[in-house]
Order: sequence, then C-alpha cells, then structure tokens
Amino acid sequence: MTHHRFLSSPIPSSLESLDRHERLLHESVRESGRLKLNASRINSRKPEVHPVSLPARTMNMSVGILRPLQGSDLQRHNYETLMYITSGSGFSLIGETHVAWTAGDAIYIPVWQWHKHVNTSETAEATYLACENTPLLQTLGIALREQG
Repeated sequence: MTHHRFLSSPIPSSLESLDRHERLLHESVRESGRLKLNASRINSRKPEVHPVSLPARTMNMSVGILRPLQGSDLQRHNYETLMYITSGSGFSLIGETHVAWTAGDAIYIPVWQWHKHVNTSETAEATYLACENTPLLQTLGIALREQG
C-alpha cells in the first residue's frame, strides 16, 4: 500500500502546537447548553436550539427541538447544513421541495436555499442534530443569513 504525503515542507509550528484544549467533551448538551428559559421563552413559537460548545474552528453543531406541531422560521444562508433527525417526524420545505422525514433520516440543506422545518406530531417533540460550516465562513468574513 502506497502512502502519499502532501507536505512540501516541515509541519508548521502552528499545527504542531495545535491548541491542546481541555474542552474536548460537551456533556449533556440539552441540559448544559439550554438557553436561559423564562416564561416568555418557554411559550415562544421559536424552536429550542442548543449549541454544542466545542473548540472546532471550521464547523459547528447544535441540537434542535421542535415541539408538537411547531415549525421553524423560513430562512436561508450561504453555509451548508447537514441535519440528522434523532426523534419524531415531520417535513422540511427546501426551496420548492417538500421533504418528509422521520427519526434516523439525514437531510442536506444546500447553500442559499430558503428552508423551514415542521414537526407534524400533535404529541411528541422532534429533535435533530445540525452540523454547519458557519465558523469557516465567519472567519473568512463571508457568512450570510436571511430570515424570510
């Protein structure tokens, strides 16, 4: 088996001394990442989103919760999103496409496509894990987001 190396010079010291973060684990994201919920937030029509606080520089992750019959706001952004549905069922409107989903499905949100997500259950919440390349675009100064 041939191994290819793509380095043309020694490893830069900035990579060799890559940050040795003590924070390699974010335990109990839904509890520790919970936004301070007051009575108005609990009754809010906006979905809960719990950011995962880890030292990644080019991507981020969050846990989202849609209460029964709840939908997210219509939005679009110039970063990609991958969503993994961990519980519940519903649909996403991505551009003009209606995408039905249930627990165990993964969804791709393309760059700059209008989209929203809806939990169709009358009794159970729908939860998902979302991964985005937002930090990379923020670092480059080109991250854009628009609400519909």
